[in-house]
Amino acid sequence: MHALNTILEKKLLAEKINQYIVHTPSIARKAKAGQFVILRLSDGGERVPLTIVDHDAEKGTITLIVQTVGKSTKMLDEIEPGEAIQDVLGPLGNPSEIENFGRVAVIGGGVGAAVAFPVAKALKLAGNHVTAIVGARNKDLIILKPELEQVTDRLLLTTDDGSYGLHGFVTDQLRMLLESGESFDYVLAIGPLFMMRAVADLTKPYGIRTTVSLNTIMVDGTGMCGGCRVQVGDKVRFTCVDGPEFDGHLVDFDTVIHRNRTYNHPEDCRLDTQVADIEAEHLEEELLQPSKERQRMPELPAHERVRNFHEVALGFTPEQARIEAERCLQCRNPLCVSGCPVSVKIPQFIKLLQSGDAVGAGRLIKTDNSLPRICGRVCPQSDQCEGACILGRKGKPIAIGALERYVSDALAAAEPEIEASPEKLPFRAAMIGSGPASLSCAGDLARAGVQVTVFEAFHDFGGVLRYGIPEFRLPKSIVAQEVESLSQSGVKFVANTLIGATFTIDELLHDEHFDAVFIGSGAGLPNFLGIEGESLVGVYSANEFLTRVNLMKAYEYPHVDTPILNMLNKTVGVFGGGNTALDSARVALRLGAAKVAIIYRRTEQEMPGRKEEIEHALAEGVQFSYLNAPLQFFGNQDGRLTGVRLQKMELGEPDASGRRRPVPLAGSEYEMDLDIAIVAIGNGSNPIIHRSTPGLDVDKWGHILVDPETSQTSIPGVYAGGDIVTGGATVIKAMGAGRKAAASILRQFGIEV
Repeated sequence: MHALNTILEKKLLAEKINQYIVHTPSIARKAKAGQFVILRLSDGGERVPLTIVDHDAEKGTITLIVQTVGKSTKMLDEIEPGEAIQDVLGPLGNPSEIENFGRVAVIGGGVGAAVAFPVAKALKLAGNHVTAIVGARNKDLIILKPELEQVTDRLLLTTDDGSYGLHGFVTDQLRMLLESGESFDYVLAIGPLFMMRAVADLTKPYGIRTTVSLNTIMVDGTGMCGGCRVQVGDKVRFTCVDGPEFDGHLVDFDTVIHRNRTYNHPEDCRLDTQVADIEAEHLEEELLQPSKERQRMPELPAHERVRNFHEVALGFTPEQARIEAERCLQCRNPLCVSGCPVSVKIPQFIKLLQSGDAVGAGRLIKTDNSLPRICGRVCPQSDQCEGACILGRKGKPIAIGALERYVSDALAAAEPEIEASPEKLPFRAAMIGSGPASLSCAGDLARAGVQVTVFEAFHDFGGVLRYGIPEFRLPKSIVAQEVESLSQSGVKFVANTLIGATFTIDELLHDEHFDAVFIGSGAGLPNFLGIEGESLVGVYSANEFLTRVNLMKAYEYPHVDTPILNMLNKTVGVFGGGNTALDSARVALRLGAAKVAIIYRRTEQEMPGRKEEIEHALAEGVQFSYLNAPLQFFGNQDGRLTGVRLQKMELGEPDASGRRRPVPLAGSEYEMDLDIAIVAIGNGSNPIIHRSTPGLDVDKWGHILVDPETSQTSIPGVYAGGDIVTGGATVIKAMGAGRKAAASILRQFGIEV
């Protein structure tokens, strides 16, 4: 004779998924498909609702399948056969509606397969033709396959990673069946709320009766507390007494999801909430904004920073980093990673941060990103990883860039960022230029043991990171540290060496005996407006202006030797709408300009600059003059700039970039006084390398042509990436190009990547 609530059998079905057979004679006699029980494991324990998977009235047992996700289920996992559960209440809820509908589809997502099993079995016994569609993250998490095959006419399996059955979600399988012309008379969906909502949305246009089994927060399970209330059509229903099954086309899923997120801390979450969180990735597009607000990084006040070059963004505090990290939903199909040009393992590093291991998170990022401290500061995350974050669809995405900065800074403070390779391989690679593309390529090669030499034309290293991006956005000490880190890993840096002049590529390969060459020299030549007066004193290219300030520190003149025009109390116009234009405008303010205006042919919506930088510029006092195009610069008798003639524009049809083309408005010309103009409209390709390299193919703009899969140029053993290939782009895209080239170089050397 077994004691009441004794666990008779315990079986591990998959990782963290256990099956329990529990001695509960009274419940077993009454139980029907679709009902549930409530467990309590200790005097102070919570009440946990669990669906009855199967029952045997004769033996007096019920079967439960439980995923270990929270405190209570961990306690349950510790109970062994022969021991008893303190409290088991049930059967609760209304049984599933079982009748002969005809052709039926029963859909279970994740552990929802366990809930689907008894209903599928009952529907089959009622004479229905039953198709079961069951999904899991991978093959190892598929449960009850033999049992479902026995009680259905057809079992279709899906996995998120494609390891078994259809590569995709259960909704993908259902969609394929419906689109192929297959019809169903009834559909029952059981699993995460997101999945059930998606199924209901899919079946509604077909007019298929669809039922969902809701897993809501509840306390007593008898209708007393009202915690399990849901909106179904125009009525409020209670899951424990009116459900758990409802018409999926009438359920207000938004309110259910919000309520199920009432208790965000793991210790406070109910099992059903935890399951929903874990399985939500079966349909990430259905995710909603979490309850916690996105953290805003502290900044120097605008009135303080506008007259110095101190870093504006101060970085997250530990508490901010923790709160922001906890917002991450840990998607099984992380779209954020697909948005990252270097494929940083974003969910994994954030998970490490959630656990308090900031240094470990930084170390993990380093396996994919050689320059995380830089990327965390200057990458356009809003258009890349954060732009792909699922939370951004109905709220604010995770602040991935800020978290990357936080953990990479923590790593830098804790240990050398790149450890020396244990042994060097007999392969040598040359990097042309020391910008982000070359540094990223060098880092990957050095970690594999390749002997790497970086050739830089300037006296200092970092390329655009050093000469193009201002100190207040990217402290040069960080660039120096990143270079030093690579140097410690064995990368050799050679300054004052212009490839194409000091050495040709042919000489690198044959005379200097490099086995591979990567061209990461950047775009090089600035573009100009092509209007009269661009040669006047006071008209700068952004390249010159920023190089003088950033690399040569002209803002300290005369304490340094490189000057720049005195901007104190001057009016400055910056022409362009990208990050370089924004950098130039903000630098001009810091040099004492009285008025700085960005003059742009389109509107703010079309500006390619980082949204964060636009906000910073506005806060600092930069003015924006949209829908204006320059026609002519004019000056005084000394050849100095005094003003610009502008023409107002309107937006027409989109051009090749996808942005609406600016169209002149007739008769709208006017003049603006200017003391200094800065032209920031992008760069062309520097011709030095391709002119000195016979056989190197370039396009009509001088960009080096490469194989898009391997980054190899028309010359064997020579690779290229970054702006010299694509034209002006972002730091992180250049790094991605460097990584792709590194992988190809390693394959050339016979090294697995």
